[in-house]
Amino acid sequence: MFKNYLKIALRNFKRHKGYTFLNIAGFAIGMACCLIFFLYVRHETGFDTYHKDVERIYRIAQDIRTSTSNRFFAPVSPMVGPTLKADYPQIEQTARLLTRGSRLVRRAEIVFYEDRFMYADNELFEIFTIPFIQGSPQNALSRPQTLVISETMAQKYFSGENPLGKTLEINSKEYEITGVAIDSPKNTHLKYDLIASLETLNDWSEMSNWYSTMFFTYLKVKPNVNMEEFSQQISHVADKYVGERLATSGTTYFYFLQHVPSIHLYSNIGYDVEPSGNPLYVKIFSLVGLFILLIAGLNFMNLATARAANRSKEVGLRKVVGAQRLQLIGQFLGESILMAILSLGLALVLARFMISLLNNLIGLTLNFADLLRPDILVVLLGGACLVGVLAGLYPAFVLSSFKPAITLKGVLSGGSRNIGLRTVLVVVQFTISVFLIIGTLSMYKQYDYMRSQNLGFEKEQKLILPLRGGIDVEKSFETVKDIFSNHSSVSGVTVSSSIPGRKFSSFSIRLVGEEDAKNQDMFHLHFDTDFVPNYGIEMVEGRSFMKEMKTDFMGAFLINEAAVKAFGWTSPEDALGKRLQTGYGGRINPIIGVTKNFHFRGLQTEVEPLVMEFLPWSFNYLTLSMDITHIKETMTFVESQWKILFPENPFESFFLDMDFNRQYKADEQAGSIFSIFTLLGLVIACLGLFGLASFMAESRTREIGIRKVLGASTSGLVVMLSKQFIKWVILANGVAWPIAYIFIDRWLKNFAYRSNIGIGIFIFSGVVTLFIALLTISFQSIKAAASSPVEALKYE
Repeated sequence: MFKNYLKIALRNFKRHKGYTFLNIAGFAIGMACCLIFFLYVRHETGFDTYHKDVERIYRIAQDIRTSTSNRFFAPVSPMVGPTLKADYPQIEQTARLLTRGSRLVRRAEIVFYEDRFMYADNELFEIFTIPFIQGSPQNALSRPQTLVISETMAQKYFSGENPLGKTLEINSKEYEITGVAIDSPKNTHLKYDLIASLETLNDWSEMSNWYSTMFFTYLKVKPNVNMEEFSQQISHVADKYVGERLATSGTTYFYFLQHVPSIHLYSNIGYDVEPSGNPLYVKIFSLVGLFILLIAGLNFMNLATARAANRSKEVGLRKVVGAQRLQLIGQFLGESILMAILSLGLALVLARFMISLLNNLIGLTLNFADLLRPDILVVLLGGACLVGVLAGLYPAFVLSSFKPAITLKGVLSGGSRNIGLRTVLVVVQFTISVFLIIGTLSMYKQYDYMRSQNLGFEKEQKLILPLRGGIDVEKSFETVKDIFSNHSSVSGVTVSSSIPGRKFSSFSIRLVGEEDAKNQDMFHLHFDTDFVPNYGIEMVEGRSFMKEMKTDFMGAFLINEAAVKAFGWTSPEDALGKRLQTGYGGRINPIIGVTKNFHFRGLQTEVEPLVMEFLPWSFNYLTLSMDITHIKETMTFVESQWKILFPENPFESFFLDMDFNRQYKADEQAGSIFSIFTLLGLVIACLGLFGLASFMAESRTREIGIRKVLGASTSGLVVMLSKQFIKWVILANGVAWPIAYIFIDRWLKNFAYRSNIGIGIFIFSGVVTLFIALLTISFQSIKAAASSPVEALKYE
């Protein structure tokens, strides 16, 4: 019986090649999209799940609370880890980790900047699963000045040699290599290249500072610990040691646990190891994948029911010779499942090419090989069969319900009895398509808004030279500035601790001499006297730092308007002359000026309070304001001067505007993915519409012939054949618009600064879908309208 059904299915596929192609192509594209979204969602939700005993691994983070603010930090004091281990028997192990950003790494003539350098306790390897290729994780970091490197670093600096026992020079300090670990997987929040022993920093004063927020602290609890109770117990661990001093300053340290697998998607707190993912996009892409598969499934249902009349006599004959309805349902479901399995094969081929394209064009890191794992293939095959059953269930019941006495007389006509169903299916397909188009256009409008918005400072034509790898300009920054200024294309040079778009330091800040100190944490930026004019930052009250005012050097503060509001002053004038103190027992200086708010972070967040000082010891960046008319000549000059000033450090540079826009990369990446798959969803819908138009034109062949004999024009017949589809598309727009508006409005609430939705996007999407629908059906409509009535009526 199965062999017979298979033979009949293959004959039907061969006899109706166009129908088969449309269904398999639509199914395959829909499945390929789903496979890619499956990989994306699996990647995003699978971070750090590979560690042994991962259900017992947590990170402790901190909420610094004051009377006026809450500030969340992923890193905490270096005292937290050892204190927890000593005071709480529920903890099996703790490990601290200190990221230090970029370091200049040297071995003989091989010199590179490396961004993933960190210090860590040796216990890190007891908590996390980090397999070693060489060396032992038991004692790799047990001594100062020891180092574990990744496999890539070993190849980069030692090129096939055994690196154990050899040394690397990192920022002019020698480190002995005691281990080589595998490269960090892509699906971990803790990506490493060079891990140095934290024992190296034992003499550093910060190692005993309860007020520091620099160390990521991980812990592994013992089995069967009640995590809810344990979280409450450790939430105020600092109170026992510094609680009295914290109370005096009006500050509370609240600690909380983060389950390590949740960090990538759900952490989203300050100063994390790596940028967090966005759970909203995971949900959106899961929904889009289901929508596209739904469009493909609706295509199948629509075309199958439209072809009902063509198979009605087959059904009638089978029933006459004894076929039962369940057997017919089984046959038609079998055809549907077979088509789904064939589509899955084609979908895997399409997915292979689409993944390569997306990885190259958008920067994704999806791996096609993940789809070929036996367990995944079994799931995919089962999923394809399920899709085949769901898509073929209704057509199977419709076809098997035909009565032989009626079908053998040829009474059924082209699926006209199912016109209501087809209306619903086409409207649903195009509703989804319109929704996706509106979503794509709204995303691009928001990204364009963020890129073009006035940031409150000038970011164009700013060349940035990072001062890293041990470069110290504390005493020579004015000389360095003068040297780079000695070119006609360079209009200004300034130095700073950070630049807009990069990480800013955050310190405790409090009012001095006031009844309410209003202690809180604020972002800090340190720069010289030329920063404000070179960046075009507007002063709303007071003045900026001046060379002539020697007291400005480490002796004055600037704040922004957001800080004025945070301190509760009614106007910027009220801030002038007030004294602030940084940290606990730090500098006490007056406020000499208030700047207009400027966006030192992306427009996803509001402008936060910022305190600015003139502190040369913290300068990390040179900014050159330059005319890019003769960019090649200017860059040659800049590089030559760098090599004279810093011969031991490789030259590197970037432009501020491009670097600042990196903050929007994840959102723009999401928009690109959304647009690509919107286009594919529209293609699937159009394939179905094309097939439906051809079948409807075929079913009305005699009607068209009679109308032509009676004098109907070709243009009139084209309109007649097209207007039904036009009504469907217009109805789909009417359904999609309010749904899309609600969705886009909620999505835009994730941005502190957002564009208006506007009616233009909705009108444009409606015109686009109408145009595409007309273009799709016009070929069949014109072909049918232009056909000879003789051919249509010669058998009548």
